[in-house]
Order: sequence, then structure tokens, then C-alpha cells
Amino acid sequence: MKIRKVLPLLTIAFMMPAFVQAQDLMAREAKADFQLKSSDVAKIITQIKVQEEVTFAKNIYGNHWDNDGVNVYKDMPKPEELVINLKDFSMPIKNRIVTSNYGYRPRFRRIHYGLDIDGCTGDTIFAAFSGKVRVRKYDARGFGYYIVIRHDNGLETVYGHLSKQLVNINQEVKSGEPIGLCGNTGHSFGSHLHFETRVLGEPINPAFMFDIAAGDVVSDTYTYRSKGGGKTTTLAVAEPVLSQAVSQDAQSQLVVTVANSHSKTKPKARIHKVQKGESLYTIARKNHTTVAEICKRNRIKENSTLRPGQVLTLK
Repeated sequence: MKIRKVLPLLTIAFMMPAFVQAQDLMAREAKADFQLKSSDVAKIITQIKVQEEVTFAKNIYGNHWDNDGVNVYKDMPKPEELVINLKDFSMPIKNRIVTSNYGYRPRFRRIHYGLDIDGCTGDTIFAAFSGKVRVRKYDARGFGYYIVIRHDNGLETVYGHLSKQLVNINQEVKSGEPIGLCGNTGHSFGSHLHFETRVLGEPINPAFMFDIAAGDVVSDTYTYRSKGGGKTTTLAVAEPVLSQAVSQDAQSQLVVTVANSHSKTKPKARIHKVQKGESLYTIARKNHTTVAEICKRNRIKENSTLRPGQVLTLK
């Protein structure tokens, strides 16, 4: 097997079944003349990608599956760096108005670990990515009715203050599938969705990954770097193990297609966190862009008031 990067033995052990399955699928789809149709290649690539993501999550969380709460990973080492695939993203709620950002809130004297997205009681809440429901609980002094989903891309997402939970623990869900209803339960002062993103319990500002106003991702991938360090997790893409029943031409075709599919990613958008005293003009000049471009990308007006800590997407 050819491998682009040297992987930890644990990673290789997890990845082997994925490519064995891909090999079996290749053998089943091979024609009498050993030529693959484009539809066959696409099907095999999809199979490989699915197995890669399942392997990715296993390398991060191992067999640790605890239904007790949001952060149950305090004794587990954090990977130093992970590239998280965001292409499967679905907006968790149809509304696109953020009422409270990630960060320290002086009013409550504590850090807000997610985004509050405006909504009405009864609005449908959707899974941001495909995955499996890990937590379905009620927290009277915090999240109220809430759900935590572990996703194959390595993220876990939290959905708080729900009026109703529509899924159960250990249930598999697809990206965009209804999982609950918006509400005002727990420690909340109005109907909204509290939305968090975490890796092994460590919170990440969702604004680094998602442009809520646009209802889309900032870029196709997000590189997570642990604040506390830990073991290094390197998840390179291994070349598929191909069946001997397939011709060399077909094998070459598939390998090239798989490689191309991994390289077609959008360039990462830049992020700017607003500092006290900054204006759209000073931010534009500092980042070699224009006020009009910033306003267009963030759907704001030139006379909009900027708040310290606000995250802006740049070109």
C-alpha cells in the first residue's frame, strides 16, 4: 500500500478496513473487460471518502462514548492539529441572525462558548453535519433541553435551549435532518438556539468555520490546533488498495480521480477579529481590501457599528 505520509500505527490499523471495503466494492463493480464506467469510479470514491471520515473520528475519540454531558474528555490528550472537513454543513436553524457571539460576556462574568442564533419557539433545529447523537439531556441551570452530536469529521456540535428533542441517544442522523425544536428552556432570556462546536470537549468559535449570515461555511476545511497540546494526529489520505481484477488503466484512473477530489478545495477565507477603536476603514486598509468588499462579504452597511470581538470575513 502506498501512503503519502508516514502515519501512526494506530491510524494505519483504523484505515485498513476502509480500503479493504473499497477493494471489495471495486471487485464487485469490475466489468468483464475490466473497464470502469465513470459512475463506478464515482461510487467507489464516495465509499472511500465515507470510510475515511469514520476512520478520522475514530482516531480522535477512539472507543470513548459517554452520554453524560458535553465535556467528558478531560483526561484525554488533545491532538495538536486536525484538518476538519466542513463540506457537509447544513444551517442548524433557518434564521441567520446572531444575537450573541462567542467570547467573554461582562454581564454574566463568564465566557460564552457558542453562538446564539435568533429563533421562535417551535422553529425546526437541524443537524449541522451527519453523525451520531451522543447526549440528549435536560440542564435546568444551563442548556435546558439540549443535544450533542458527534460527527465523522471530528467535530461535536451542541444545540441548547430546545423546546423539544426529536432524536434519541445513539441515533444516527444526516446533515440537515431535524433533531429538535427551538425554545427558551434552561438559563435563557428568550427563544433562540445556542450552538457550539467542540473537539474532544474543547470549544471552538463557530464563526471561524461558519458564516451564519450567509448560511454557509467560511471555507471547505478548518484547521484545529489544540490550546493544550497533546499527541500528534496526522491523518494523511492513503492510496486505495485495488482489486487484482481491475486493469492497470482503471486503477490509475481511480487513483488520479481520488487525488483530484482531495485537492479541489476552496482557498481559505481570512478572518479578522475586531479590536477596540477599529473601524471598517482601518480594517480595510490594514488588510489591503476595501470597505465595500468587507460590507459585501459580511452583509453589513458602511455605517454599521462594529463591536469588539466581532468576527469579520475578509477576501
